[in-house]
Amino acid sequence: MNIYNITFIVEEEIEKEWIEHMDRVILPELGKNVHQVDLLKVTFEEGVDNVKGTTFSVQFYCKDKEMIDWVKNIGHQMLLQKLYRKFNKDWLAFTSKLEFIKSY
Repeated sequence: MNIYNITFIVEEEIEKEWIEHMDRVILPELGKNVHQVDLLKVTFEEGVDNVKGTTFSVQFYCKDKEMIDWVKNIGHQMLLQKLYRKFNKDWLAFTSKLEFIKSY
């Protein structure tokens, strides 16, 4: 299982509307193409200071290479385009890929 992660930092002024838009419009549509998609709020416990805004993580769980390729090449771009149309400022995003190794 691979997890494609997009981390967002969202300014307080748009946070509530941003969450609602992700929850009602964007993620249900994109979730149809992957095994699972989660929206998580990130709280820094230590080691990161001076982050303006709230941090969120959108994680796409992908069972196979085709799924991860879809997220990387299509789903990720769709997500960003839909957000830019609704919120053209006050947020930023960066990506990472998490590869499941083992549960203990």
